[in-house]
Amino acid sequence: MSVHTFIAALTVEIPQLQTYNKSAQVELPKVSNIVVEMATSLNPEDPRTLIRREIPGFAFFDGELIVAGQGVTYADISYESSPPLDVVLAEREAITAALEEEERDEAPSQQPSLSTEGRKVVFIYHTHNRESWMPHVPSASTPDEAFHPEINITKVGLRLGEELERRGIGVQVDTTDIGQLLSEAGLPYNYSYAKSRHIVETAIQENEDITFMFDLHRDAVSRESTTFEMDGKTYARPFFVIGKRNPNYQKNVRFAEELNRLLEERYPGLSRGIMARNRGNAEYNQSISEHNLLIEIGGVENTLEESYRTAEILAEVIADLYWEKAGVPAQ
Repeated sequence: MSVHTFIAALTVEIPQLQTYNKSAQVELPKVSNIVVEMATSLNPEDPRTLIRREIPGFAFFDGELIVAGQGVTYADISYESSPPLDVVLAEREAITAALEEEERDEAPSQQPSLSTEGRKVVFIYHTHNRESWMPHVPSASTPDEAFHPEINITKVGLRLGEELERRGIGVQVDTTDIGQLLSEAGLPYNYSYAKSRHIVETAIQENEDITFMFDLHRDAVSRESTTFEMDGKTYARPFFVIGKRNPNYQKNVRFAEELNRLLEERYPGLSRGIMARNRGNAEYNQSISEHNLLIEIGGVENTLEESYRTAEILAEVIADLYWEKAGVPAQ
């Protein structure tokens, strides 16, 4: 039985749960679907339940859509896999001519009205730091080959950090080449989260001011699923990913829901929503803090420029949520 079906059943006996459902953006299933699922263990809204037990390996496609963004279905969820480390570290040429950072508004720089006064309260890191984009790595014929030592997701993390700083939020951005660390240690790619965990734990031991943590990635699904157009510009759609192997994952879900709510209020349709996983690593170092999230920013067919635009929007909502939690009135 799915979580939403279970909540729907409880709501019949506990009316107060209806308030929670609304605040958490939970869309309850139809009564007819509840009856079918309870009787057969098949979810009419998730066709995968019909064939999961019949096709070997299909159970690995286990992502649960906690909040589905505009147009997002289970067909838009990628299968979490670990490419061979030698593929990740392979030398590839990247298209750099198109990497000129797009000009930002040239309005006179102003001091932010709010500031963390030098305290670094946000930590940004990149477990799969070499994740790149096929438009920038022309030799990549498959998503598993779209990796680069320089033109990669760490550039998006640096941009997100810059945008947060512009909004008065102190940021620490880690760009450690985790792939190289794995190679030096003789470890396979699926040890990436063990390496990044050490990085996160060291950061919070050295800086007790860290409040929010974000592990940035790019997804492996198609451009059609990961691109949003607004005011004539295209954006890489963000997707919040939760690891259900964290025993307190519901707290991380609530944090993701808060950010997703702000995105939907201001930029309807931009977010792909919130997904939870129970296979693969499925913990993502989120047991370290309830304010630690994995964010997929776009996909392998997006561009760095599209990801930069999204980073600027994410900085806006992250900053506002930080000040909200700090008890500072909105400006």
